Amino acid sequence: MSFEVYESVKIKEDNPNKGTKKGDIGTTIMVYDTPNKAYEVEFVDEEGRVKYQGVYLSNQIDKLK
Repeated sequence: MSFEVYESVKIKEDNPNKGTKKGDIGTTIMVYDTPNKAYEVEFVDEEGRVKYQGVYLSNQIDKLK
């Protein structure tokens, strides 16, 4: 599965080290092709401040339906 820049996605599993939980919704802000296809995803809080920004592989995120 591939994703586009500025697409809303949700993560598939908890990652306590990153402070994210399964189902958290973020926005892809960058697409990387090397060394692997990966996506930079930004998560914001209720006030619009970035709470976490990190890189995910396509098997770690899903498209919002």
